Amino acid sequence: MKSEVPVACCHPVFTKEERIDYKDAWGELEKRRTAVTEIEAGFQYQFHGDSDTLRLLYDWISLERKCCPFLTFTVTSSSEDEPVFLQLTGTEDAKSFLRSEINDKIILITTTNN
Repeated sequence: MKSEVPVACCHPVFTKEERIDYKDAWGELEKRRTAVTEIEAGFQYQFHGDSDTLRLLYDWISLERKCCPFLTFTVTSSSEDEPVFLQLTGTEDAKSFLRSEINDKIILITTTNN
């Protein structure tokens, strides 16, 4: 059984280069996001289904899971004509974090100097 990870963003794990990559990927994903829906255990983000958006999602997830290991990331994709879905889920505390703090934490991560 997986032990419960505390709900706390650990942004100091990023190198200066990773902060730049994180900021670039998130900024581009924000432009491509078409919807956000609250689901039972978190939130579901919808994006355009092209391959470039899918690559950006995986780039962002590979960094985000370093600083927020309490989240579960689920990507659902089919053809390029269909949207890509990203579910960010976790405990009730994780969902509360997503609801109230994720945008502030992303700003903090992308503006903190190393």
